[in-house]
Amino acid sequence: MTTALWIAVGAIAVATYLTRALPFLLAERRRGGDRKPGPAPAWLDALGPCILAAMGAAILWPEAGKAAASGNLAQFLSGLAAAAAIMLWRRDAGLATLAGIAGYALAGWLT
Repeated sequence: MTTALWIAVGAIAVATYLTRALPFLLAERRRGGDRKPGPAPAWLDALGPCILAAMGAAILWPEAGKAAASGNLAQFLSGLAAAAAIMLWRRDAGLATLAGIAGYALAGWLT
């Protein structure tokens, strides 16, 4: 692997660690160490889904551009719609992945 790729992997690892550990470290400092932990801040509940949405957008946006440039946008959107429908219905990432693959393949077969 190239040096740039290792730098990116390291940056992602540091960011991932900080988003998970920093809230606990800050809460410990505010409490003084001896008292019982209080309720988690409300923003902490939204942090995970926001990070996942940002990662999804960063991955899907360039792929949508490539699909549009190659004339496969309908096929790309079919796979995306199938995966999204399963996630809304069952909240099962494995099943959504399979549905996305099937939707993409079916649209490719029909066109």
